[in-house]
Amino acid sequence: MSDEKNVNEQDSSAQPPLPAPKSAADPQQDAAKAPQPKQADSPTPAETRSAAAAGTEAQQAKGSEAAEKPEQPATADKSAKSDKAQKADKPKKAAAAKQPAAVQDAEQKQAKEESATARKRREKLEKARAAAVKEAEHSPTRKKTGAVLLSLAAVIASSGVIAAASLLAPNANPVALPAAVTSLPAGDAVSVCAATPQLLKGVDGTDPQFAPGAKDVSSNLRSTVVSDLAKRIPGSSLSNLDGSDVKQLTKRIDDEEASQSRSADDQGLTGRSSQVNTTNNVNSQQQYTVQPLGGLPSIGSSLRSYQAKDGDLAGLAAATCQAPASNWRFTGLQTTTGSTSVLHLSNPTSTAAQVAIDLRGPEGLIDTATLQNIVIAPGQQRAIVLGGYAQNLNSVAATVTSTGGKVSAYVQQAALRGLTPSGVELVAPNSSAANTQVIPGVWIDGKDNAKKLSDADKSLVPQLHVAATGSQGAGYKVKVLGADGEVAASFDENLAVASNATSIVNLDQLASGYYSIVVEADAPVTSAVRMVRGSNPKDPTDTAWAVSSTALAGNQVMPLSANGTGKFVIAAVESDSSIDAVVVAKDGTLGKPQKLSVKAGTSTVFDPRESSEDAQAVIFSSDTNAYIGQVILGSDQSIAWAAMPQANIGRDGIVVNVGG
Repeated sequence: MSDEKNVNEQDSSAQPPLPAPKSAADPQQDAAKAPQPKQADSPTPAETRSAAAAGTEAQQAKGSEAAEKPEQPATADKSAKSDKAQKADKPKKAAAAKQPAAVQDAEQKQAKEESATARKRREKLEKARAAAVKEAEHSPTRKKTGAVLLSLAAVIASSGVIAAASLLAPNANPVALPAAVTSLPAGDAVSVCAATPQLLKGVDGTDPQFAPGAKDVSSNLRSTVVSDLAKRIPGSSLSNLDGSDVKQLTKRIDDEEASQSRSADDQGLTGRSSQVNTTNNVNSQQQYTVQPLGGLPSIGSSLRSYQAKDGDLAGLAAATCQAPASNWRFTGLQTTTGSTSVLHLSNPTSTAAQVAIDLRGPEGLIDTATLQNIVIAPGQQRAIVLGGYAQNLNSVAATVTSTGGKVSAYVQQAALRGLTPSGVELVAPNSSAANTQVIPGVWIDGKDNAKKLSDADKSLVPQLHVAATGSQGAGYKVKVLGADGEVAASFDENLAVASNATSIVNLDQLASGYYSIVVEADAPVTSAVRMVRGSNPKDPTDTAWAVSSTALAGNQVMPLSANGTGKFVIAAVESDSSIDAVVVAKDGTLGKPQKLSVKAGTSTVFDPRESSEDAQAVIFSSDTNAYIGQVILGSDQSIAWAAMPQANIGRDGIVVNVGG
């Protein structure tokens, strides 16, 4: 019998429970556990046993066969003997007949003892399985995982014992056994928050050197957690990537109590509450952690916002804290004169990550041979200056692939026009490459301001950047969605991007307002929009990148930026979407749920401050067809954009296939 394990990523909240153990006397289960017949040319584990073990099992099998099939009279021998010989040997035969009968009785007794031993072993197996289920249901969150794994180990070890004992049973027909997914309890939801933007001063070897980019700076992290139906607020905290310097935001509930699923408080009342924290003077990358409740991930997220009114990094920037992943894509990065793009990678896991980076430009793939084996130790980070590999390009796409530990990734981008600041942003990663890309939350400035900027610098216009992710390139078309549906716009009918390359489409024809952009291609692409804000080319201007996003599935909360004024832009593409929105006030109280209905092919704006003047966050519940982005407008003609965080997920499940 062979045991094969496959590991797949699964949301623990959607996992089926561990299968209930069957009775030890179940003949179908015993047959499924029996070893399956194999081809003669395929060696089995039994063929590799030692000679002594093989001899012992052969003797056991012989004894079993003798017990199940009594020895038949040898008729051929009787016919060969003469009647005279039979009469002469009759006394000897009578004595000899007694000896096989004694041997047969001994072998039958041995078979019964072995059958009883196999039955006891099967009973131990069933008890081990039952213990695993009981332990998973009643143990605390942190202890439960270890108990389940130990129980599974006991089950697997016991299955090897049963395999040997089942040699006494007849072989079963080959059966393809289905894979079962274990139901592991949810672990803490972990995400990584971007650092405060810093000015790139140079590169020492391969390490970038940074310095503060402004004196008048406001940078903070706003975090929001939501209770369960029993109004229990989950524990949450900020810490360094290596887990040091923990800053408790909400008190952690005892793990044993937190593992209990509750739908009402001690008075039998059902409801939810929330808590908001705004943390200042934390400028490094941070690890944001939210405790699960009732074995399920809790609702909670954090957002970095930054605003500087002086220095080379004057402007507004924002970024949602994101869970680590194995793949990241970025579109529309710039390395032209005066521009800097720095890719920040961090590893919050306990496993070293081996990272490979691929870059694409207007002419196709860029040589990144030296970026194919970047090792990031647990709790560490790296910064890669992209201009060192892709020089003087106005549109660069980056792909980050990690094996081993998962990583988080974001890009800090800034620009100068001579000595005049021309924007700072924390660029978020794209959704996965696909034939359809949706960019919610594109803001277009007024015509007068846009004309002043473009007359002074042709690059100071809103732009759509599209990157092909395959060797075949892609043809595509662009749709602009507004409150009343698709907006009339005259784009080239034959838009295309070359093999593994990038392309740019200007959006300066659009009137002032909030939109969502849809890119429909005949091959997988990624896309992003660069927004520009300013009124006088002699004064600082600001830019922000809205990127293609994934539709929200389930419940999640998004904090409003602590700097500037944020509004949410929600797009529905293929079908109507229904969203429940609950505004969270500064003291954590929840407003009345609002039903937001967005028709297919439209984009709408939701301003939470129309519901509450001290709105700090919004809880969204979506039917998986809503694309949400936060557009943030600040003072001094500044702008930023932040992606809607996805619903928190639980610990990865384990798929175990057991078959012959």
